[in-house]
Amino acid sequence: MGVPVESRSSDSQTADHLVVGIGDSGPDHYRASLSLAAQMSRQRTATITLLHGSIPRLSIATGGEAEERHLTHGRQILDEAGRVLSAMVDPGTQISLAAVPRTGIDALLHESQSAASLIVQRRNVSAVYRAFTGATSHTVAAQSACPVIVVTHDQFESGSGRGVVVGITPDSGHRALETAIAEAAARTCPLTAVYVWDLHFSPTYGGQIAPDEEEVEEATRWADTQLADAVAGVAKKQPEVEVHARSLKGPIEVGLLQECEHAELLVVERHRDAHRASIGLGTLTRHLIEHAPCPVMITPHSHAADYSNDADATGPEAATPS
Repeated sequence: MGVPVESRSSDSQTADHLVVGIGDSGPDHYRASLSLAAQMSRQRTATITLLHGSIPRLSIATGGEAEERHLTHGRQILDEAGRVLSAMVDPGTQISLAAVPRTGIDALLHESQSAASLIVQRRNVSAVYRAFTGATSHTVAAQSACPVIVVTHDQFESGSGRGVVVGITPDSGHRALETAIAEAAARTCPLTAVYVWDLHFSPTYGGQIAPDEEEVEEATRWADTQLADAVAGVAKKQPEVEVHARSLKGPIEVGLLQECEHAELLVVERHRDAHRASIGLGTLTRHLIEHAPCPVMITPHSHAADYSNDADATGPEAATPS
């Protein structure tokens, strides 16, 4: 079994440091995220930190006795979660428990500065509740400095998924693609890179005129070339990974959900402005989190320097995760 410890050693600051957010709603609301962390720890050398932000989001009583009371309760929650995780991991896996005097969101965002990945389990609450209270998973995914994996309670009961799927576009997805191929290498599974595009109107005549067959064929060739160029670079870094490249015409949410139907992980890159509080996680990424049959990993956005495409290059309209 793994060994839960209260203090973290320097090993937890490595590239294989997995952080799991633990809330106060009981095992049903973190068991799937623990199962995922245990699986990932078996696939790579990793340490696991169970993190609990002890200060309630809407608390007005802070400092002194109130803070210590929250921390004591948080340590009790982590002790229980640590026992659950210890039964899942291989012997020798290092598990550390951290109850901190921050809100859950602030604690996770702080840890994202040094973690390889954050793992959070999405609560099963109504859309109306999420709209009024906000969702920790959405906020963390929108602002985290490292990739965030969002899992739901029922995604690790069967464990039948196989392969990693990543969505990319010409100006978004380089970071997601590099992260996805590294995940495929760690999991020793295939990677499918998906470029979803559409061409609503004729590039020749514009307006409301639909593209003709020749224009669609040209757009398809352009999309295939863009995808091949994007995949070729990262595939050289992980030659042992079986890589498939697929360009699809249509709505991105339909294409990605179709491709990840039997996958174990879907990787997408958040919109470059998602970290702004006024914008948050885009509707497309939220839709994928809500409806994907597998965990969804959201990576920070790529930098402009990551792309070699000419700034004036044109092609079919690509659907960009937001």
